[in-house]
Amino acid sequence: MIFVIEDDRGWEKYYRRILKDYKMEFFHDGVEAIAAMDEEVPELVILDILLTGPTGFAVLNEMRSYPELAEVPVIIVTSVSIKDAPSEQYGVTEVLDKGKMTPQELIGAVQGALK
Repeated sequence: MIFVIEDDRGWEKYYRRILKDYKMEFFHDGVEAIAAMDEEVPELVILDILLTGPTGFAVLNEMRSYPELAEVPVIIVTSVSIKDAPSEQYGVTEVLDKGKMTPQELIGAVQGALK
C-alpha cells in the first residue's frame, strides 16, 4: 500500500490517474497519515512538504522516530526548492519537483522505491 500525503485535491486526482495500477490511500494532512500508520505500515510514502498543519518534514521526523516506520521509503513531491533541506538525513528516496516532473519520472521513482 502506498500512502500519499497531499492536501491539494488536484494533485490527488493526478496521482490517481498516473498511478492507477497501485493500491493507494490518500491523506490530506500529516496527523491523519501518522495515525493511520499505527494500523498499517505502508510500503511507500509519497509526501508533499507544504501541508495544512505539520509540514512534510515534521511528518518525516515523526515517521523516523518509530522503528517500524524508519525504513519506509519516502518520495517527496513538492513545489518548494528543498535542495538545502536535510532530506538525506531523513532517508528520502527521491525528491521530485511538481513543476517539472513528468508522469514517467513519477512512475519510475515509485517503481524504484518499491524494489
